[in-house]
Amino acid sequence: MEAKCTTTTSKDNNALSVRENETSSTPGLVDARGLAEALCPDPRSRPCVRTVRRWQEMRLIPFLKVGKKVLFDPVQVRRALDSRFTVSAR
Repeated sequence: MEAKCTTTTSKDNNALSVRENETSSTPGLVDARGLAEALCPDPRSRPCVRTVRRWQEMRLIPFLKVGKKVLFDPVQVRRALDSRFTVSAR
């Protein structure tokens, strides 16, 4: 359930993209705590659950709501954060 981070070069800009490892299974849906752990494996740089909820409230990251449960797809969230917050070099 790991995703590889690789740097890709496109005509528009350099962006960090998440590519699934072909040998690993597709990451499933996770809750806010699981999303924070999936985005930042290092506990020292991991966003808190409140930050994830704030991003959700501000509609910065995609999420699914099933009944009262809110679930996130780590790959889609990573792409959304990369497209919104990646700063390209001059």
